[in-house]
Amino acid sequence: MDESMKDLDRLAVLDPARNREPSAEEWARAEAFVDRVVAGSPAVSGSPARSGSPARSGSPAVSGLWDRRRWLVVGAAAAAVGAVAAFGVPALVPGAAEKAVASWTALPAARSGAEVLPQAKICAGNDVGGGASPTVNPSDVLLAEQRGEATLLVLRKSNGVVVECLGVGDDQLASMSLTEGTPKVPAGTINLETMSSLGEGDTMWSNIVGLAGDGITGVEVRLDNGKVVQASVDNGWWAAWWPGPEGGEADALTVTVTAGDKTTSYRPSDLP
Repeated sequence: MDESMKDLDRLAVLDPARNREPSAEEWARAEAFVDRVVAGSPAVSGSPARSGSPARSGSPAVSGLWDRRRWLVVGAAAAAVGAVAAFGVPALVPGAAEKAVASWTALPAARSGAEVLPQAKICAGNDVGGGASPTVNPSDVLLAEQRGEATLLVLRKSNGVVVECLGVGDDQLASMSLTEGTPKVPAGTINLETMSSLGEGDTMWSNIVGLAGDGITGVEVRLDNGKVVQASVDNGWWAAWWPGPEGGEADALTVTVTAGDKTTSYRPSDLP
């Protein structure tokens, strides 16, 4: 008998999840995630990469930079329940996630780059997107919103890579690279750059981020349970986050876009 198999048998008894049967909901999420990965034809280290193809539920491939998008591990490990546009294991700072979820509001408060400069420096100082930025200016902040104690940023680093960060005070919950340069979408339209759900239990949360063309005056995220989340729109970007798993599930929400007097609704899989 292979001696290594004996080692595996001995290690198995230490597994805290040994003999645990996943719930029906956990099986459904796992199967949906596998379906998305298979549909995306993984190409780089298990990460789907199709140049020029943005994120969408049902297809984990996003832009050509998708293979460089990784959640920054900044604290104790937590479960990723179905990251549509992120691959790898994110992390949550103990206590910070609870504060973010407990204080969350459906309507965000807009923040200027100057108001969130301390958080922007923390965001720019991580290694996501090719390394830390040596300097950070208020103009580098493309979008900033406050929901309770949590601040969400879309920030351009000094190397030109745009990243998203979510944090509470000095504690950064997660960070992710989005794109490079100054991409645009046609006037009156949006796209979907990333969508995911992170964490577990009462601290599970979802996010969604995309580009917004000229003339977009509002974006709403309506969850299938009826909850409505007002997204922030600024400098050609739109973004929102909320407590819950919907960001990791296929088409469990609707995005409603307002441009002038025209309102259009999309499922995530309908967005480019």
